[in-house]
Amino acid sequence: MLYIIIALLISFSLEIRSQEQICRFADLFTIDDLLYNRNNAIHHFKMNISLWEGKFGNGVGYNNVTGITYDGHKIDHETGNLHENLQFWTAASKEALHVNILTLYLLDDQYAKMFFNNAPIDHIIDILTKKINSYDDFHRRYPGFGGFLPWFAANGTNMNLLDAWRDKVPGLDNGQLIWSILSLIISLNNKNYTNLAKRYQDRIDLMINTSIPVFYDGNGGIRCVTKIRNMTDESQQFNKSNYFTDGDCYLDDPYEGELMAYFMDLYAPWIKYNYTIDEREKIWLKKQAKLKRVEYVNENENITVQQGYWFSSHEQWKYFYLPYMDIPIQRRLFMNGEKARTMHSNKNHIPGLYASVASTVPNDTYNVEYLSACGIQSIASEPVLHMTTITPYASFPVILADETIGLIWYLNMLHGSSMQNVYGSTEATNITGTAISPVITWDSKVTTVVAMLSKKLIDENRQLLIYNGLYERFYTITDREWKRVFGQTNLNGEHIPLSLPSVHLSKSNLNDFSQCRLTTNPYSTTLRPDTSTKAGSTSIMLCTLSECYLSMIIIILFIRQIGYL
Repeated sequence: MLYIIIALLISFSLEIRSQEQICRFADLFTIDDLLYNRNNAIHHFKMNISLWEGKFGNGVGYNNVTGITYDGHKIDHETGNLHENLQFWTAASKEALHVNILTLYLLDDQYAKMFFNNAPIDHIIDILTKKINSYDDFHRRYPGFGGFLPWFAANGTNMNLLDAWRDKVPGLDNGQLIWSILSLIISLNNKNYTNLAKRYQDRIDLMINTSIPVFYDGNGGIRCVTKIRNMTDESQQFNKSNYFTDGDCYLDDPYEGELMAYFMDLYAPWIKYNYTIDEREKIWLKKQAKLKRVEYVNENENITVQQGYWFSSHEQWKYFYLPYMDIPIQRRLFMNGEKARTMHSNKNHIPGLYASVASTVPNDTYNVEYLSACGIQSIASEPVLHMTTITPYASFPVILADETIGLIWYLNMLHGSSMQNVYGSTEATNITGTAISPVITWDSKVTTVVAMLSKKLIDENRQLLIYNGLYERFYTITDREWKRVFGQTNLNGEHIPLSLPSVHLSKSNLNDFSQCRLTTNPYSTTLRPDTSTKAGSTSIMLCTLSECYLSMIIIILFIRQIGYL
């Protein structure tokens, strides 16, 4: 019995030790650890991801006075600590991710709770209360936005206008926020925070009633960006003539912009604005031109995929929220797309994946630019301009397809020099591992956490659609539109598996951040070769000699206390 107790206590001690705050935790895991889930490696890896991304998302990534996100921060090339440049602006898309992780806490998800360092629920409610207070105050001052959010300044004690967005509002980002708030409302009601849930429901009701004047341009056109004539007269938020299209861009894509299309189709009050209910069918007619079948050409066999814009992972954001995977043709195409994504990097010896992201820069410089056109040219409709920058968050759709394979790609990029800092993952690196993007942002960090946990968000929104009698409409549209393009012939490559990385990021030309090096961590960990795995794999000794002695002393004292010594 004594030996059993000792074994259990040692096991518990090592379990606690493995959870401790090791900033450079990626070096404690190998691809094989995740592939074979050695010692419950997937769980421990996800707990570490959640803890460290939470240093950003529950720390420096939001304004704790207003409850509103910042876009992100620059970080110092040498230390990995915050640099002087706060990216003080934000948008509905960043707010969506914040709302997502707050919702997941309310859903009692253990990883979401770790993201908030197991804070009490009062902390979550406090953030959500501050957030809706800020939304309501912004709407009181600028009702012309109709309850939707522009890009805006988040520093200070309230939300304020940015010069470039004083009189316009984007559709895509607000589509992401809408579906995030809808799942939040369910979670708040289930936890009996009904008053707070009602305040968020009031915001949704406002957006439902203003969605047509703000975003609908007629003939199926949903505006990418809307210009606003009168920003301060509250009565004008229901006046269609108060709004007009900025440029000639419409959300007619089959990517993340589609979230607004589904919201308007399912919830917008068409009759109130003198349309027939059949008007919404024009949205799907207008979208048909951009839904195309293409083949990723492989040396042995092609893979049929839905053509991307750039085939950036960012385009798959819509799969966080709606039950697309319920529809077989959607699920099959999504899986094929991630097979193509991973195969492309594997066959071309690229150590990571592509998504729109901030650029890498030379060491000691901070003038990054946003690289939208990252992806795979052969299956994109637009020119792909950037093929040397990879980012950990590009693994998120692969995580949605197969959690293990997606986390392996994520780990492979975290293994790069300076790809972990005291606030979690770093924005991006180049494919040679010689330069990074010294930035931390919501898009490049929290998307991964949400992807790991998004099934719960999808379940909430599925139940909402069923409750509202809208699930059949969602299913019918999606099945009809994708079968129109893909349903008449077989999809090539369905039997092909997802690919693993074929190369590692080089670590010879760039140092890790001085505040995030495994060898200088206050809880230093000894690495040793593991000859039972592939070359280069490692396993870990979970305590230093002094720590192990201390653990044994504690165990002996405990055993004496319960009377076995």
